[in-house]
Amino acid sequence: MHQAPRLALLALLGTACSPTTVPTAAVGDLRDEAAERGLAHRNRSGEAAKATVLEANGPGVALLDLGRDGDLDLVFSDGVGGLAELLAGPGADLILYENDGRGQFRRLPGPGLAGWWTGLATGDVDGDGDTDLVAGGFGGLAVLLQDERGTLVARGDLLAGEPGRRLVPGAPREPGRAPLWVTSLALLDADRDGTLDLYAGCYLELDPLRPPLRELGEGALAVPCSWKGYEVFCGPHGMTPQPDRFYRGLGDGTFQDESVRALPGHVASYALALAPFDLEGDGDTDLYVANDSVANLLLVNDGRGVFTDVAYSAGVALSMDGRGEAGMGVAFGDVDRDGDLDFALTNFSGEPTSLYFHNARGFSNETFRFGLQRESSPLLSWSVHLEDFDGDGELELFTANGHVYPQADLANTGTRYLQPDTLWRLRASGDERQLERVRPADERSVLAPPSGSRGSAVGDVDGDGAPDLVIARIDAPPALGINRFPRTNRLVVRCEGPRATEALDRDVPLRSPTDASGTRVELVPAGSDTRPIVRAVATGQGFQSASASELYFGLGAQREYVELSIRWPSGRVERLGPGKAGRRITLREGRGIVKDEALP
Repeated sequence: MHQAPRLALLALLGTACSPTTVPTAAVGDLRDEAAERGLAHRNRSGEAAKATVLEANGPGVALLDLGRDGDLDLVFSDGVGGLAELLAGPGADLILYENDGRGQFRRLPGPGLAGWWTGLATGDVDGDGDTDLVAGGFGGLAVLLQDERGTLVARGDLLAGEPGRRLVPGAPREPGRAPLWVTSLALLDADRDGTLDLYAGCYLELDPLRPPLRELGEGALAVPCSWKGYEVFCGPHGMTPQPDRFYRGLGDGTFQDESVRALPGHVASYALALAPFDLEGDGDTDLYVANDSVANLLLVNDGRGVFTDVAYSAGVALSMDGRGEAGMGVAFGDVDRDGDLDFALTNFSGEPTSLYFHNARGFSNETFRFGLQRESSPLLSWSVHLEDFDGDGELELFTANGHVYPQADLANTGTRYLQPDTLWRLRASGDERQLERVRPADERSVLAPPSGSRGSAVGDVDGDGAPDLVIARIDAPPALGINRFPRTNRLVVRCEGPRATEALDRDVPLRSPTDASGTRVELVPAGSDTRPIVRAVATGQGFQSASASELYFGLGAQREYVELSIRWPSGRVERLGPGKAGRRITLREGRGIVKDEALP
């Protein structure tokens, strides 16, 4: 496969994506320190030529605390060398790394799974106070509970009763039966009973014994699979999408399929990414589902865990010109600091990463006003984050980039297979919109090398209070972007709901999950700019990945804040403050601050 010289590729994509109005970025970066910190495995996602669509989507990554020692450990999904290898067995396991508390990692034995794993979700599904994991893949959907030693143990196979949908590597299989292909996952408390439920986004029908190669259909009706005149793998167009699934959590780590009840009228739609959030501010959790090449879904929760799609009326189903786009990743955050959650949506090359602002009618598309159309259209982007990496109180937009077709390196495609990841500063106040691309400080930056990035997760891996970035890359080792922006004042907030054994407060009839999923925290900073900084506990954003549950507030030069307001999923609202920056605090519902530590 022809690869353009590294500096030439950077110049090509940098020139294509840079508006003339972008000011010079301040010093600071996300420095890739994966190798020296012990992240050494190499992802496997089929063959380099990518004969099938299964080989193109790549891995996800999850950040979670194993062993309740307060630091963030890592789990990566992984695949094998191709469909023939998957069918023959033994299949891939998950890849685990243990953090020593300072961001140095040691590889652990995997939990003993076998399959081709894609999406990961984290949350306390059995209510015992630690973080568990759900892993989805091509023919697999496994629940792993954390035991008292901090070990992830496989406790449930949600496809066990569906032999056609479950794929067991090495076991005989009949042709004509496609496994369930789970992409991104989200754990959320849909019915506000204090127990986490599971939404599984599903992709398309792919028979592993008879996958379409180079064309769809047979004989005179066969249609070649092509892109810009080149022969490529088939999909998703022309292939059958699979419907998403909803599983109600039973509180003990088990789940019950309630897709029919929870998703009435659901239409199968090639789901790639999803993110839970509270659209209406009514305390329950809604969902946005990014679909590949067809309309996206905005699922509004009725408070009982029944979802209705309102994407068309909210203006977020299709592109501005009414077309379905290849939705790849989604992330929420309050970009304009008006108290409502906005969101970013990544797409295929030739389609921009879109930015939507929440308003009274739904959402407004702000992509062109920011200049993001010009910046992002040459890229094919996957995972995405809205996070304050530089600690100034405003959000940055990160996208993980890389094409699906190796043929992108051939002549006259206008793009490349490997692409550098991107980070932009966003500024929005009133009618003002500003976009500033953060340039890599040197070749060690995660923003410098062309790569095939897919999933990513945000969390403070080295314990200094600044969010770092883990990137899972296809057919390559991962990247670990350690936050090297200039030090500012920060506050890190961890939220905890009541344990499953704790009695309910009679004045608060609903119950929050033990891991506080869905909690909204609003900080009012000191100083002249008192616009609130809003964060919400929701690990499942980006693409096939799960970020840390703790919340990162950048306060810039301010050493204090005026107030913290916490709205728990139970409906309880608590107000604390004033307080000082430079701390990592743990909030327990009904008890206030139960732990307060100085940041190093």
